[in-house]
Amino acid sequence: MLRRFLVVFLAMCGSLTAVEPERLQRAQAEIPESRLLNVNIHLFDPGVPPEDPGALEKKGVFEEVRKAEGRYIPVRLMETLQSTGLWGSVRIVPDSATGGELNVSGVILKSNGFLLSVRVRVQDATGKRWFERKYKERANALAYRDKDDGLGERLPFQNLYNRIANDLLETRQRRKDQKLQNVRDIAQLTFARDFVPDAFSDYLHQKRNGRLKLKKLPSEDDPMMSRVDLVRERDLMFIDTLTEHYVNFQAQMGEAYHNWRKFSYEEEKALRDARRAARTQQILGALLIVGGILAEGDSDAAAVGRQAAVIGGNIALQSGIAKNQELKIHREALKELAASFDAEVEPILVQVEGQTRKLTGSVETQYAQWRALLTEMFHTETGTPIDPNATAVTSPNGSQ
Repeated sequence: MLRRFLVVFLAMCGSLTAVEPERLQRAQAEIPESRLLNVNIHLFDPGVPPEDPGALEKKGVFEEVRKAEGRYIPVRLMETLQSTGLWGSVRIVPDSATGGELNVSGVILKSNGFLLSVRVRVQDATGKRWFERKYKERANALAYRDKDDGLGERLPFQNLYNRIANDLLETRQRRKDQKLQNVRDIAQLTFARDFVPDAFSDYLHQKRNGRLKLKKLPSEDDPMMSRVDLVRERDLMFIDTLTEHYVNFQAQMGEAYHNWRKFSYEEEKALRDARRAARTQQILGALLIVGGILAEGDSDAAAVGRQAAVIGGNIALQSGIAKNQELKIHREALKELAASFDAEVEPILVQVEGQTRKLTGSVETQYAQWRALLTEMFHTETGTPIDPNATAVTSPNGSQ
């Protein structure tokens, strides 16, 4: 019986297996333009459950930090994809943006300086899901060392972004050229249909499963399609502005976020060490107690041995309980670090169509205002009526 306890003890106290680094796949030759799909990366869901803030903080979830990370993580993924040379334009877009060839969305499952876990979904313009996977990565501790150590710049979770990028590439490589061209055509027509439903609804068919099928293509000299393409270029220019806004946001929060993650890493590591030490001492205490009870022999020496083992086990158990009290101290430290970080992350101003506008509120609201303005300009220029059945959208001046 004692041997069985020892086996459990050794199993629970085993060390974690190191994760092999993921090498990012990059273009080794020029990629045909037909295969360079444009990628739209949506802001990530912070993954904050609707619970009392106090209960969330006990779990190490800080709402303010998660919201900032929902903007930060897509930028890191965008920069990773751009560095490969394997894709077309890669942008950060709001959820309501249409006309994307490949759409990437995600939710943050767990995030601190020690561990990052996200769930990522990828689907193309037809509605076909490429994959939905969970990614989990422990931080590279070298990323938190001083930058003047001669080892160069390191990012703690770059391995996670590399895996996502490699999975995207592997999935695209299984698609034939005609399938990818079909995705591009449907993306273009989806945007056109949203602006001029009467002119372009017949080009697409939506199946029962929600996926889109291409019925026909407009002629190359279709004047309405040419005008829609110009509107799409304007829309992409605005999205590029939004993307640049989030890149700047990432740069502004960079130092504060790095410091927060660095201290969070240290606190989380200390917390895990305390938990492991507490568990080890509690298991050891239980083994000593069991060992004392199971000790054989009726001699006085055996009795003393049993008593000493039981006393030693009780002391170890009490020590483990005391170790658990340290967890509360570490959680409070994480809370203070998160509050300090959030205070340094503020909205910034962007230039849109030659005017300075402050991006406040949700990105969806900002983009809805832009699309309302774009729609109004398009129908004014073409003389086509605005669809009365379209969902009302707040215009840039705040009216309906």
